Amino acid sequence: MLFKTTENILKTPWLDELWNDNWMDGNTIQYPPRVDWDYKRPMVLEDVDIWEVLCAENGNRGVYAAWLPYAEFYLVMPGGESPKNTIFETYYGSEARIHVMKRAKELNLRLNKQPMWVDPKDMWKYEPQPLDKIIIQ
Repeated sequence: MLFKTTENILKTPWLDELWNDNWMDGNTIQYPPRVDWDYKRPMVLEDVDIWEVLCAENGNRGVYAAWLPYAEFYLVMPGGESPKNTIFETYYGSEARIHVMKRAKELNLRLNKQPMWVDPKDMWKYEPQPLDKIIIQ
């Protein structure tokens, strides 16, 4: 798994991913800290500090999932613009992953499908609700 910060994705996409040498100190895989989003309000881009890289290509094309805080919130970078004029899309909510997979296919970005286990107490997060999609230029 790779991780990037919001600043790295939007302002310096040519730099490496988020890394901490201490993550390799033991025999188990270490990840950045993760705290669940409380869902008291819709998440916005500025709420996310760390993203899991789901797909990234040269420049500013890719798909990212919110890691810190952790939520059903995705950032899609269609690419084609310089980093200073980056266009991006965010998807939030219970069906966001479905819309992100469709959008990635439209953009010819390859996403790996992985089985997802959800704790029964968190199933409410995946029930159909209105999708919020924001495009900012």
